[in-house]
Amino acid sequence: MSKQELVFEDYLFVFETVMRVRHTEIDLGQHVTIESLTALLSEARLRFLHAKGIKEINSDNQGLIIDTLQLVILSRIRVCEELLFEVGVEPIYDNGGSIVIKITRMHTGEVVAKARQHFRNYDFNLNKVIKLDNTTKEALYPHLFRL
Repeated sequence: MSKQELVFEDYLFVFETVMRVRHTEIDLGQHVTIESLTALLSEARLRFLHAKGIKEINSDNQGLIIDTLQLVILSRIRVCEELLFEVGVEPIYDNGGSIVIKITRMHTGEVVAKARQHFRNYDFNLNKVIKLDNTTKEALYPHLFRL
């Protein structure tokens, strides 16, 4: 499989959170496992959505689901490292979009991984993909101004 480059514009990142790698997230070589890194990405995404006021599943039994994950690991991550997760949203469409995440080491600023999580709005009662409601669109849509 060819390696796909993930390139994101800096203005997309509108949220930051820091997490420390725990001992339970590493393999025998003292590096983060891919399963643990995927779980950390999910945690960063959920913190971002919470900060935007978006619940995992709303009262109508609808919520965002991830249907595609692209992950590029640029450097191995060791136990007890503090990682900065920068999260943003690429322009969305009627029933979905992509959340982008850049992970850097806090002490050096080195980028260690990048990810794109494609999401869709899902109705768990109807068991199908539906359009995003306006409230979710407004909460997620990236602001087009630059500092």
